[in-house]
Amino acid sequence: MTTEQPTTSVDVLLRQQRESLTNLKALLDNELDAVKRRDGNDLVEVAKQKELMLITIQQTDHQLSQHPAADTINNDEAHASLKKDITRLLEECQTQNEVIYLTAKQNEVVIEQVKHMLIGGSKNTTYDAYGQKKSGPSLTKGIKA
Repeated sequence: MTTEQPTTSVDVLLRQQRESLTNLKALLDNELDAVKRRDGNDLVEVAKQKELMLITIQQTDHQLSQHPAADTINNDEAHASLKKDITRLLEECQTQNEVIYLTAKQNEVVIEQVKHMLIGGSKNTTYDAYGQKKSGPSLTKGIKA
């Protein structure tokens, strides 16, 4: 009876971890969509949900590492299969997180470029006929309103 209880408990924890990582992957998909749409409200909401999910994942990981039967995970075929699924999901989440970061960074660069175009900056520097440096918004030159 005592040998079955820890195995069942490890099984439950592994399944819970796989479900949590599946949910995290869905949240990351939502986060990427919000970044693409530049929707700040959705980003804040997803960030809150993601933080809670990460806490749950950390807690389950801690429970697994402290479990008396943790060393049997690799020896049991069903547990090893669950661990493989968990590792795959974790890698997918890490990759998705990197994609989100790069997408957000690219959005930031595009916004800066548009900002410089509209209000002026080093990218709008030109020279007049006398070789004097001039800069400013090129879109509003010559407009009197």
